[in-house]
Amino acid sequence: MAPSSVKKSKSPPPPGQKNLFSFFSKKKTVSPCESAGKVKDVGGSPNSTASSGGSNNASSPGSTKMISPNINKSDSVSKSKPRAKSIISPSQLRLLRRITVGTRLAVYWPDDKEYYPCVTTHHRPTPESEYVYTLQYDDSEIETIDLATERFRIIVGVKRSCDRKSEDCANGDGAELKKRRRILEDTDSEEDADMDDSNSADESGSEYKGGNDDSEDESLGDAFDDSYEEEIGVNCKKNRKSSPPLKKGAKITVTRVGSSNANANIPKGEKPTRVISPTPHKDHCKTSTLSSESTSNKIDFANFESSKTTPGSSAASSPQSNRSGNRSINSSPSMSPVAVTQSQKDDGRFAPPKPVAGAVNPAGSHFHNHLKFFTTERRDIHRNPPGHPNYSPLTLHVDYNELERQSENGKLSPAQRQWWELKAQYADTVLLFKTGKFYEMFHDDADVGVSVLGFVYMKGTSAHAGFPESAYGVMVSRLVDAGYKVARVEQTETPDALKERKKRTVGKKPQVVCREVCGIVTKGTRTYCYLDDDSCFRTNDDRSGGGRGASTGPLVVIKEILLNSGKSTVEMDVNDEATEDDDDGAKAICEYGITVVDAITGTVTLGQFADDVLRSRICTLIASYGPSEVLIEGGENGASKTLVSLLQSACSPTTVISRVNPIERFPRSTAVSLEVRKMLDRTSADVHPWDATEAVKELHRRSYYPRSSRKKNPVNGNVGDCIGRWPEVLQACIQGGAELALSSFGAALFYLQRSLVDTEILSMGNVKAYIPPNNTLTSAEADKTDELSSTPEQLQNLFDKESRRDEGVDLVRGDEPHVECRSHESGAYASEAMIDHMALDGTTIANLELLHQITTGSFQGSLLSKIDFTQSPHGSRLLRAWLLRPLFRRADIDRRADVVEELTGGSAAMAMSEARTLLKKTGDIERLLSRVHSMGGGGAGAKQSEDEGNLPGGYHPNERAVLYELDKHTRRQVGDFGKLLRGLRAAAEIPDLFENVDIQSPMLAKIVRSTDVGGCFPSCMKEELDWFFDNFDLNKAARGEFEPTRGMDEEFDAACDAIENIKNELNEYKDEMCSRLRARSAWKYINLKEDSKDKYLIELPASIPVPDDFYVKGKRGKGSNLVHKYRTPEVEEMVQNLERAIDVKNQGKAAGMRLVFAKFASMKNIWLAATHATAMLDALGSLAEIAVQPGFCRPKILDCPPSSKPGIKILQGRHPCVDVTHSGGDFIPNDLILGGGIGDTFGQEGFAGEASVLLLSGPNMGGKSTLLRQTCLISILAQMGSYVPAEQCALTPVDRIFTRLGASDRILLGQSTFFVELAETAAAVRGATRRSLVIMDELGRGTSTFDGTAIASATVKHLVERNKCLALFATHYHSLLEDWKNEPSIRLGHMECIVENDSDKDNEVTGNITFLYTLGDGPCPKSFGVNVARLAGLPDDVLQKAKAVSTAFEAEMNGENMHKILPSSAEDTARGVLELITKSGIDAVGLDRVWESLQ
Repeated sequence: MAPSSVKKSKSPPPPGQKNLFSFFSKKKTVSPCESAGKVKDVGGSPNSTASSGGSNNASSPGSTKMISPNINKSDSVSKSKPRAKSIISPSQLRLLRRITVGTRLAVYWPDDKEYYPCVTTHHRPTPESEYVYTLQYDDSEIETIDLATERFRIIVGVKRSCDRKSEDCANGDGAELKKRRRILEDTDSEEDADMDDSNSADESGSEYKGGNDDSEDESLGDAFDDSYEEEIGVNCKKNRKSSPPLKKGAKITVTRVGSSNANANIPKGEKPTRVISPTPHKDHCKTSTLSSESTSNKIDFANFESSKTTPGSSAASSPQSNRSGNRSINSSPSMSPVAVTQSQKDDGRFAPPKPVAGAVNPAGSHFHNHLKFFTTERRDIHRNPPGHPNYSPLTLHVDYNELERQSENGKLSPAQRQWWELKAQYADTVLLFKTGKFYEMFHDDADVGVSVLGFVYMKGTSAHAGFPESAYGVMVSRLVDAGYKVARVEQTETPDALKERKKRTVGKKPQVVCREVCGIVTKGTRTYCYLDDDSCFRTNDDRSGGGRGASTGPLVVIKEILLNSGKSTVEMDVNDEATEDDDDGAKAICEYGITVVDAITGTVTLGQFADDVLRSRICTLIASYGPSEVLIEGGENGASKTLVSLLQSACSPTTVISRVNPIERFPRSTAVSLEVRKMLDRTSADVHPWDATEAVKELHRRSYYPRSSRKKNPVNGNVGDCIGRWPEVLQACIQGGAELALSSFGAALFYLQRSLVDTEILSMGNVKAYIPPNNTLTSAEADKTDELSSTPEQLQNLFDKESRRDEGVDLVRGDEPHVECRSHESGAYASEAMIDHMALDGTTIANLELLHQITTGSFQGSLLSKIDFTQSPHGSRLLRAWLLRPLFRRADIDRRADVVEELTGGSAAMAMSEARTLLKKTGDIERLLSRVHSMGGGGAGAKQSEDEGNLPGGYHPNERAVLYELDKHTRRQVGDFGKLLRGLRAAAEIPDLFENVDIQSPMLAKIVRSTDVGGCFPSCMKEELDWFFDNFDLNKAARGEFEPTRGMDEEFDAACDAIENIKNELNEYKDEMCSRLRARSAWKYINLKEDSKDKYLIELPASIPVPDDFYVKGKRGKGSNLVHKYRTPEVEEMVQNLERAIDVKNQGKAAGMRLVFAKFASMKNIWLAATHATAMLDALGSLAEIAVQPGFCRPKILDCPPSSKPGIKILQGRHPCVDVTHSGGDFIPNDLILGGGIGDTFGQEGFAGEASVLLLSGPNMGGKSTLLRQTCLISILAQMGSYVPAEQCALTPVDRIFTRLGASDRILLGQSTFFVELAETAAAVRGATRRSLVIMDELGRGTSTFDGTAIASATVKHLVERNKCLALFATHYHSLLEDWKNEPSIRLGHMECIVENDSDKDNEVTGNITFLYTLGDGPCPKSFGVNVARLAGLPDDVLQKAKAVSTAFEAEMNGENMHKILPSSAEDTARGVLELITKSGIDAVGLDRVWESLQ
């Protein structure tokens, strides 16, 4: 819109545009929609801001701004007042240089004495000044000015204010509010959104004032050094109703608050002006207030739906903000916006601005920013300061004396004290403090809400924001995704209950309703209960979390000990590498105990193992599970620096890594009931989370698992007693002495108890074992005890049993023992008979991109994404497990492949097609089972200990929470249960589909048949499901009208019978009395409803005489119509019994759904059996979908007896993840033959040399790495039982795959790129056996040519002579090819290409190279690196010089510049030398002649 007037006070707009113009009109930087911004305010003179007098309330009528005579094409205007060219001071120049196109400014207009916001749209430098910019004001007026001569401020970090409705805003109401917000956001964008913190800190509070004012240079420089950036939030809400739009003529002025009342001079009858405090910094920043036009109405809540978050906010930066670069351990999120350095604290320079009462104060100036115990002198509950080895960020020492001194009234209210008492126990957690229907955020938690959720502060000296209960799920999800812990603090007492408690209390009366922490949500403990946002599970595409929709990884707890005490990790690494005993294998230098908690499915995994110097096993654990949260031990003797650095580099950037100290303070329950507090609290205030014995005692005390004896008390005796009914894995750890595993489990137990999800997860009883892949021992150690195996034998056996069950091996093979080796076999061959699976370490999982793409971390593009055609999340999780543990034994592989083949054709394929439709309807049965288990009381602890008895309503705070969205929560609970019932019913129909199918595979028949005919599906499943469908009306339950049916609850049934009997007795009493009184027609019972008071009063006319035991309870009517309301002792007794029975009935009705859920959860073994059967069928069906794709074949698995060599043969093999080349063409397949006994597999002549190692050369970008990767991936797919992308394939099973690919360093571990290369190489040469597959890509390129060649040659020699494994070795060292060209165990190959102008000696510079991507025999003469450099765009002169140097170097290496002895002259030269030697004297002439010939 072009400007239509030269005056600032324009004519009124048309009526239809008035409201719109009210938002676009030119206004000062402190307008409501700009007040959240940071205004640069440096060096302004006392006149830089108008005084608060009446002159500021409106502009003078005569104040105009004249158009410059030279109007440009864009109708720009400039100020009429000419300015002389001024000298710019260094500080002013520094500010001017920060301005770019898009910078948001506030330009000062002297006549108006006001700042008007605008944005720079064009930079138009002139010969006189390079700081000429075109500005566009907020009312679309355009002006071109020289900023060097003007006075302006830079606005940064603009945050829009957003009106807040109460609950309607969350439900999508308030269209007018949303429209207004959209106008504000679309027209007033945040230009400084990408500004980093350093720039913001330098610029905050900066004001530029043109002119020759050298006196301000010093103060400006100080301001830049000591500026402090703040964020201001404004709430334009009055009583939760939309404010009227601002009038066009309304002006908002900046007022300096020099006195206690900024509006003291306001004329009577006028509204106070809206004022704002400028950005606080040092001493020359004057404090202001921000008040509304009408302060009579108080704002209760900040807006909860604001979509804008101020970038670069200093308030409570997210823990994820430090994820780039050197990530630090997230001991505690930065909850306080005030960052105070020790130097600032010591010299007293730092002083947060004081908050102003009745105003919206900026971040960093609130009440909590002035509390020393909360900021500069922070301590934990044990008085340890930050930096102390035992400092715990979980707790806070609260100085209540300072709180009262700093508070406005000199004392704390009961609710305030209640908040601080909770904060002292949950210092690292965002508290959502329930008040009525809203969750409130106070102090540093409000800073987080403003920073992360986009809220705005409410008025007052204390930071305050909030949102309604209906928005809980969305808000918590955003906070947790940002890395915060979130505690839900609920009211667990009603005001009426508080009154009753006051009456019962002797002494000091309680003044506030009871509030309790009902749960803490973190990334690793999210159970997605009925309160949480579960939208991630409603998507159909996300399978990256090991199951569709599972977007969060598990919680991993790691306990570490170093085996060489007294040495640091670095010393051990160096010394242990040099020991002579370590030449042939990896030596254990540390030991780990791990606990993995999958909160979504309620699965706990325990493991214990030793590890080598490379920490290969812990890396494999991290790669396999992809944790979202990791706990390690804190304190002086906690996790080593090596482990910390490893986790920081190996985990995802979004993974939260936290410490748990050896001694931690357990939070005390705030429940009213003593029995409840006793159950929720630990036995002592200070607990030892990493103590194994204490952990087992706590398991006994809380009775998560049933006791096997009632006579013994294991809490005070032997902790190993009474565990016979515990999960087998947990028993094995206790009885087998797995102290480290139990230690990590103890820390996990502490963390789950603190989060109040312990019973919900542990009572599922789903505990598994973890054993890492045995990929560190060499063949030389195969006949020795595994030095790296610290796992108890019982744990190993249970793990093997679980693996065979999950993979379906036991369905046909049963629990048969391992194949016994013959006595004449050596240890190396005997160990092969003990192998069940191919081992894949973390490096291999990452390099082969099995789970995630290595460059982007995305699930798409990984091998799993290409083979996952499952229809259910639990099927997807099982397929993922199969991918990470491919089978090794030929019989097991063939059994699974037989099933896949049968599902690709015939009647079985048709049945499978229909079954896939049913599988899609099953949903995530495992997750929903965990939810129903929790809803049935498994998460509430209805009765956990015989000693404690049955606590009323359960002891979990959720059972006492006062919720206002009960209808919504009930619908969510019933919805989850309905999904589970319908999913299981769909699963129960699968056996019917295969009933008439002639199944050839025994394994498939076992999976799809019911148990009554020897299958896996429970035969009673349909009958049990019918009971729930008949007795649980999903629609009525969703409306809250559910009642238990007969036979479901004995107490409920007895109460119903009692009610019926009492009613009958009352009627019998009526009949008896009516016959005596002869008043049958007059007798009437009133108040018959169950919720009525004074039930069954007897109404009789006053004229009828009654016995003496009738007493009057009331009367109605007059005269002859007078009626008495009687009560008799008999009726009184019956009514009392009736009311007791009604109470029991109501209690049973309220717990009706829980009874149904509990009954359902008690049958979990039936549902889990069906879940396992459907998961296996789904995974096999996914492999069948791969098999029917064109270009896939079934691989032939071959035996490899000790007398033969392993081998692999692939004809026309392709990379399973690459469909087309980078140029868009079809992928070019390749043949590969390695090893012995493979050639005649398909009736073809085999490779004569039977080489086991391929030395691969060829041009850069020629496809070498692709060939290496595709060979490994084909081997993995083949041993999964899958079809492979090839025309034909045969191989002997591979026990391990080792990879050395790519180039990357590990900065946090202090490991260079070359070190990483050698570490991966060391793992291969140490761990590879004859059955292993090794791929190495360009080993040695990270060092000099000579060292690299030597290392590569020695590695090849080791692989050939000692490991004797299959290997593909890509290299550009042509001398290496020359050295090994005659070795029969090595085959030379190259990736073919065509080079144009091949006769030209400079073809690498001028010619084009065409990659054929086909594998050819023999070495490649060149690597054509200069040609690739040309493709990369290097300048021609660089290419010419590089070619010249390369040619000279190649000639020198080949000895072309030296004289050579030709065969024709060799005999003459040798004869001359012989004659010289045989002569008695020295023939100098002859010697010179021979010497010259040799030159």
